[in-house]
Amino acid sequence: MEDTIKIELLTPLTGNFTSRELERQWEEGEYEYDVYEGLPLEGADLSQYESEIKEAIEKYNAIGNEEGKPCNLMDYFDGSAAIKEKVISAVPSVKQKEGILYGCTTLELTTFLEQTETEELYEYVTGQYSDGWGEGFEQQEIQVGDGEIYVHFWQGDDYKIQISDPDYQQKETEMRRPKMQLVGQDGNVFSILARANKLLQENGQGQEAKEMIARVQKSENYYQALYIISEYVETELSEDFQKATKPPKKRGKEECR
Repeated sequence: MEDTIKIELLTPLTGNFTSRELERQWEEGEYEYDVYEGLPLEGADLSQYESEIKEAIEKYNAIGNEEGKPCNLMDYFDGSAAIKEKVISAVPSVKQKEGILYGCTTLELTTFLEQTETEELYEYVTGQYSDGWGEGFEQQEIQVGDGEIYVHFWQGDDYKIQISDPDYQQKETEMRRPKMQLVGQDGNVFSILARANKLLQENGQGQEAKEMIARVQKSENYYQALYIISEYVETELSEDFQKATKPPKKRGKEECR
């Protein structure tokens, strides 16, 4: 689908490894571990099994779905109508980053979510990991080498969702920023602030509008206020606008060679 936004949500993964050899060592007292739980694995340990885990997820996601169509967690979402409209799909899998394997749910959006919508969606994904999709998947036996592993998406302690792209916040701000002309408009800063506030509200950025107003009210002068406003709406003072309209540097005559 064209003009959609894709975001990868990363979460910690753990697992358990079991094998007949480990069971033998446990029975003979050579190795101490919970034979019923298996040998615990962290994300760094699981990275060596990335391909096997992905294959298991693909098979699990295909259950009950049309051929080639993965499980979409949004098919079971019964929360906010605005989120349903904005989030096309949420597909769980795994992704390796810096030698660590993470749970990775890929979101496809029609537009960015508000902060409250993001929190609601994160809560829903967390619920799917603990009681829904993740609860079913962690019961799937995954064959690896001479043993089996079971993978857990839900973690009771220190569970946190992070976005894969470290520059996402900046990209979101730039993509969502509405345009507003300053030249030829009323020079009253409060009039300019009101127009910027209206644009942000219409763009679904109410939280950003409140933040902008608070910062402008604390500004020391007219020009500082304009530059603050230009961080939230794209004006002639915005960095992106200046880069786009800056004339190229004149080059000296080049020698013929």
